[in-house]
Amino acid sequence: MDFRSLASYLGLILEIFGILTLFPLVVSWVFQEPVFIPFLLAAAVSFFFGFILERKFRRSPLSLGQAMLLSALTFLIISFFGAVPYLDHMGPVDAVFESVSGFTTTGLSVVNPETLPNSILFWRSFTQWIGGVGILVIFLLLLSSPGMSSYYIYKAEGRSQRIEAGIYHTVKKIMIIYGIYTLMGFILLVAAGMPVFDSILHTFTSLSTGGFSNMNASIGAYSSPGIEIVIIILMILGGTSFFVHDKIFRKKFLEYLKNSETKLFWIIGFVFSLFLSISFIYHSDSIRIGVFHAFSALTTTGFTTIGMDMPGTAKILIVILMVIGGFAGSTAGGLKLVRVGILARAIPWLSRKITYPMSAVLPFKFHGKAIRQEELTIISLFSFLYIVILVVSTLAFSAMGYTPIDSLYVSASAEGTVGLSTIDISLVPVTGKVMLMVLMLLGRLEILPFLVLIYTLAKSVGRRK
Repeated sequence: MDFRSLASYLGLILEIFGILTLFPLVVSWVFQEPVFIPFLLAAAVSFFFGFILERKFRRSPLSLGQAMLLSALTFLIISFFGAVPYLDHMGPVDAVFESVSGFTTTGLSVVNPETLPNSILFWRSFTQWIGGVGILVIFLLLLSSPGMSSYYIYKAEGRSQRIEAGIYHTVKKIMIIYGIYTLMGFILLVAAGMPVFDSILHTFTSLSTGGFSNMNASIGAYSSPGIEIVIIILMILGGTSFFVHDKIFRKKFLEYLKNSETKLFWIIGFVFSLFLSISFIYHSDSIRIGVFHAFSALTTTGFTTIGMDMPGTAKILIVILMVIGGFAGSTAGGLKLVRVGILARAIPWLSRKITYPMSAVLPFKFHGKAIRQEELTIISLFSFLYIVILVVSTLAFSAMGYTPIDSLYVSASAEGTVGLSTIDISLVPVTGKVMLMVLMLLGRLEILPFLVLIYTLAKSVGRRK
């Protein structure tokens, strides 16, 4: 493992991050808030260390393993630097928790946002916007790093599909699409009656499927069907693959309709909207609540209109949606629709295969595309690890005294980077908060990069001994 090259790449990322940390200063100036020092400090420290690392070491092409290690280290380190602006308003553990929740686009929170300055609220939402598009994608766009390193870094971010042949053009197209939707979302929310500053924040956190709100009651604080409709549209856009968005931008609407994930998304969304509407039947607006929460959970955004007050049936339905997640190649978390679809098709295929002789070749296809057995094995292994982690964390939270359903709910929410919760996260013990942070990081980078990090650390320790 070439740690010198990794350090140089990490240095460049920290320099870029230091510049991004200055953006909230504009908000501090506009609202005349004396909270600019924490942002200057975070920016200066990040840029200083980044400058040293980038100048001291030379970069060389990265392997996929190195790129995964870089992505894991990046999320860990920027989460610590990103926690600095919060330190005036909460303790160190809570500050890191809020930062991790932001950059992983989860949305679980330990604070009442209505008590925070506007510049901190902006930073909170901006971290989700950065985390949604991907700090490594921003890094690639600004540096246009050539060769296989770019491809591996792009892949290590959890992205599987490429819009165009070149990585730089793909990354550029992603940023253009993300930028256009951000502007559109802001205009639509203002038109729907949301205040201008609130519209900026909620556009950031809707498109990134992050779910942070500057209101303690989340979207429910506005009591507006128009705002809820716009938020649903933005959540769906955020939870849809950039590859699919590119097809729409090129007016290839039939390809959107034919896409296997699109079909699965709308079937699941419709069915669970119906089920959730029934489970909220005691509310006068049961359909409105059911549809909103179905898409909030499926896109792994985590906005709510009713807070933590949910019947047991609704909790189970939402847990299922949080585990499924959105499109591959989107800002959403969870297992992802394509994996769920492949696994669902694999069960009858495996049943048929068992009845044939061992030498027989029985191709496995998902919506006309051949899936190799190695790919199926990797998908199955990833899904198995995902469920095992979910079960273990659920048992751990149950041991802390939470009910099994609430333990499952908050664990699925953290691992799926959703942000919905039926417990007060601020009252969770430190060990529970650390566990949730680990789940959020594992969910955001789809487990593998952090397994590479753990393996590398264990190997280094073993060599020293």
